[in-house]
Amino acid sequence: MQDMILILSRCQAKRISPRSKKTFFRFHFRGFYSGLKIKEIHVYPHQSVALDKGEDYLLWVTLKCVRESVLEVTLLKYKKIE
Repeated sequence: MQDMILILSRCQAKRISPRSKKTFFRFHFRGFYSGLKIKEIHVYPHQSVALDKGEDYLLWVTLKCVRESVLEVTLLKYKKIE
C-alpha cells in the first residue's frame, strides 16, 4: 500500500492531460518532496469532483510519480477550507 500524503494548497486550474486525456487539477506548490524540487502538483481524481479555481483545499492523496518538477498524485478525498 502506498503512503498517503496530506496537502494544503490552492487550486489554480482544471486541465485535460494531452497524453492520457484524463482531467486533472493543477495546485500551487513551491518546495521539495523527498529531496526533489517541485514546482506544482497535478491532482488526478478517480471520479468527477468539483474543485473550484482559487479556493484552498486540504487534500488526501497518494503519489503517482514526479515528472519535470511536477508532483503527480491520485486524489483520495478532499475538504474545502473556509
